[in-house]
Amino acid sequence: MGKSVLTGIERQLVLEYLIDGNAPVTLREISLGEGEKVSSVSSVFPVALRSEQIKVLDQGIILLKNPPGKTFSFEGKLVRVQFYFNKLALFFDTKVQRVSAGLALVIPSVICKIVDKPSLPKTAFSVTVYYESSSKKGGASSHKTDISCDFDNAYPLFVSSPFMDVVNRYLSEKKEDEAESIEGRIHAPKLIYFDRQRMVFAAKKKDMPFSAGAEYAVLVRFPLKGPIKERKVYLSCIIEDLYESFDRSCLCACASVSSIREEDARFLEDKVASSSK
Repeated sequence: MGKSVLTGIERQLVLEYLIDGNAPVTLREISLGEGEKVSSVSSVFPVALRSEQIKVLDQGIILLKNPPGKTFSFEGKLVRVQFYFNKLALFFDTKVQRVSAGLALVIPSVICKIVDKPSLPKTAFSVTVYYESSSKKGGASSHKTDISCDFDNAYPLFVSSPFMDVVNRYLSEKKEDEAESIEGRIHAPKLIYFDRQRMVFAAKKKDMPFSAGAEYAVLVRFPLKGPIKERKVYLSCIIEDLYESFDRSCLCACASVSSIREEDARFLEDKVASSSK
């Protein structure tokens, strides 16, 4: 997670915002490494505090009011406090201290903006899904939308393993919900499995645009070497099932390929065969 330090004026505006009691915050334990620099974030799940569970004094001290019991395990430890200000993600590092009123945090002089991690470099290979989405309640009108799918290096495509193994692995993985620079940003689903018969799309529940039983048109672009630089594969797929993670935060949309030209199907078969060698 990158960071950018607020100016003095910006910090004062944020402090006033916190004093007004408008911001829920999240506490996450962090550790120090060599040179007293933050080296890692604890694997312990963060604790979310509602705005009514904190009181910020004019002196820049946060008092915790009836916090969850897990919060007391942070006493005497360094934590990262994350929150949003005008949809911008901010954080500061401080220690949880015991005072007569309970637990307290001192807001330090340095408050930082969160900078998103660099995106993976774009490749010539791409998958675009086309569908119609309703623009009014009741589906009175609709417009065509295209979604350029993301990918995950941990889930290589064109593999010979059963697609449900990939689904189960994705849904059972522990996922750190890191704060982003902008609150409420929508992310494209990731394509985590692809062969001539199946496609599996994965996303956080709030970001999943696909519906069970719906059919979508898909364009896949493959880079080629030689005078012809690209091969386009057109197909349709139907979402057969939506699988949900145990904590109900993520979904996998499992689609079957409903139509594809035979020569394109053979091309995909060759991709799977060559990747398994």
